[in-house]
Amino acid sequence: MPERFKLALRMADAVISDPSGLTGADQEALSEEFTPAELAELALTVAMAAGFSKAAIAWGPPPVIPVTEVPTPTPTGTVG
Repeated sequence: MPERFKLALRMADAVISDPSGLTGADQEALSEEFTPAELAELALTVAMAAGFSKAAIAWGPPPVIPVTEVPTPTPTGTVG
């Protein structure tokens, strides 16, 4: 896995669990690899995904939706 991806995952883990968990070396590596705009986008994307995930859990599963079966015509013109 490329180092860029590993750094992004470390940052994502920190955003989700413990923002103070990034070491100085991690912060330096992130600033060397990503632009400030990329870091902001990564942090906001992770934070929004985590927020939507928590909201989905709070709302619970979707209601049961009835299944509609549509007959499929065959090449001979009959419906099977």
